[in-house]
Amino acid sequence: MPKSGSTYLSALIARLPGMRKAILVPGFDRREQELSEKRLDEEAYKEGLMRYLWRTGQLSDPQRPVGYVSQMHLRNSLPTRMLIERHDLRVVVQIRNIFDIMVSIRDHLLNESLISSGAYATEEMKGWPDDRLFGFIADMVMPWYFNFYLGWLEYPDRLTISYEALLKDRADTLRTIASYAGIPVSDAEILAAIEKTEAARTRKNAAVTGRGIAVPESAKQRVWDFAAYYPHVDFSPLGL
Repeated sequence: MPKSGSTYLSALIARLPGMRKAILVPGFDRREQELSEKRLDEEAYKEGLMRYLWRTGQLSDPQRPVGYVSQMHLRNSLPTRMLIERHDLRVVVQIRNIFDIMVSIRDHLLNESLISSGAYATEEMKGWPDDRLFGFIADMVMPWYFNFYLGWLEYPDRLTISYEALLKDRADTLRTIASYAGIPVSDAEILAAIEKTEAARTRKNAAVTGRGIAVPESAKQRVWDFAAYYPHVDFSPLGL
């Protein structure tokens, strides 16, 4: 989910031994962040080359390649599942309290960028009062989040990580992901990855929970109304 701490989590994973970051989309801006098979093929070639160099002694043991991590705001679909299976990817789905996300989206629109694939925001919205801006976020952005959440519920071979669990215990979250993805790593290496990531952080978003208290009740009710369309779905992981 956008604004769920995925930038931070992917940075942590990339700091694990043998891991690196990769971009698997051809571009960003307002387009959906769909997987690019061309980018996947390029990363497969790069990984194969790095492993060859390691096997032939041209890379030292500390440089042994294990894999890569790519952060994407990606919804589930049949073409996506086909690429996941074809390229033997592991899916980590990151979620967060939906009302905390709404506050982070508000801050992002006001202070960082109006451009996203979630909804079309305009410059005049920066001057709107909070209740109107949160109404826009509820009506226009939140449907994307429901599509994201419900879509990945249908994919059984996934690991779901919450932002709240990540903040509570970074080491345990990384350990869980490493086990799921088959990344060989020790507890000491996990702690080292956390320390390196913290030292390198330049974009420090508000790493707190409970910010959703700022969302007006009218906007919250709209989100609750969306959830009511799916009475048999457990939305409690999103704070609903």
